[in-house]
Amino acid sequence: MTVITRGRPRGFDVDIALDRAIDVFWREGYDGASIAELTAAMAITATSLYAAFGSKRELFERAFTRYLTIDMAYAVRALEQDRLSDVFRNYLFDAVDAMTREGRPHGCMSVQIGGSKTGLSPAGNEIREFVSRARDTGYKRLTTRIEQGRDAEGFDLAGMTPAGIAEYLVSISNGIAVRAADGAGRAELRGVVEIALRALISR
Repeated sequence: MTVITRGRPRGFDVDIALDRAIDVFWREGYDGASIAELTAAMAITATSLYAAFGSKRELFERAFTRYLTIDMAYAVRALEQDRLSDVFRNYLFDAVDAMTREGRPHGCMSVQIGGSKTGLSPAGNEIREFVSRARDTGYKRLTTRIEQGRDAEGFDLAGMTPAGIAEYLVSISNGIAVRAADGAGRAELRGVVEIALRALISR
């Protein structure tokens, strides 16, 4: 999609611009990402940014929504697996691959942006809540899928609840995100997944 902005005539590819904005927000956080850094990375003027996206907050929401659609598509694909054991495997192994892929900062943007509750501006806190709501939606979808697998497959939860297993999987995924951002390699993190899965499907 190409947008023609007001002011000096100029067209730019919105998806490419959003991908570049994702990188800035991911690395700098919402408060830390300045308009100057964003426009430089996106190769547009501030006038073009405001004309196309309205505000810094609206730009972030567009960028984060694209991040969920592209970078976290693995989570949706995992929920679509027929067997619950494959849901667990794909959810964690694909998370490792997504969080260590080339061309993106390693880790997870939602963990990076949604983690800290201190030192944020009012707008930064609102963004953190926006990201946290998206994460909570993902957790609820995972819980529902586990409930469905339990009922349809008769999957043995070994006394654990669907919500508890979802919390376990999300916690492992978040830990992978932190370690990936710290520089842990893909092979090392896939080893962590192997260990984590033993509690769920190696019984």
